Amino acid sequence: MKKPTLFLLSLFGFVFAGCATIPTTWEQTVNNYAVAAPKVELGMSKQEVTDILNPTQSLLKNTELRQPDRYIKDGVNVEILYYRSGWVSDGLDTDDEFTPYVFNNDKLVAIGWMTIGGPKNTSSSVPKVNVQNKTTVIY
Repeated sequence: MKKPTLFLLSLFGFVFAGCATIPTTWEQTVNNYAVAAPKVELGMSKQEVTDILNPTQSLLKNTELRQPDRYIKDGVNVEILYYRSGWVSDGLDTDDEFTPYVFNNDKLVAIGWMTIGGPKNTSSSVPKVNVQNKTTVIY
């Protein structure tokens, strides 16, 4: 193969390799979470759950993590850990982008918002109009 042809092929491959979609930190975190989350079962210890889920959040900065809630209710130590499980590109970190894991005395007793009253805030959805079908779709 001649040098100019090899150069053009290399340039062509390099240019199109740049077009590949690289997941953002949040997208990769959510993908990692989606793979790991089914391994978590009610009744597991806090240590078992964190061993499974903490690595899924390792790409996030400290400012992108949600701090746990802790309190005592009826003599039971309650701790709620939040894991990023979703992402909406609206520039906000809202409750619906995280999944809460509720522990009573270091034992997992609940997963999800409904057990703790639902999310306090949600991502903003921007309606997009599908002109071809004349319908509005919320993304």
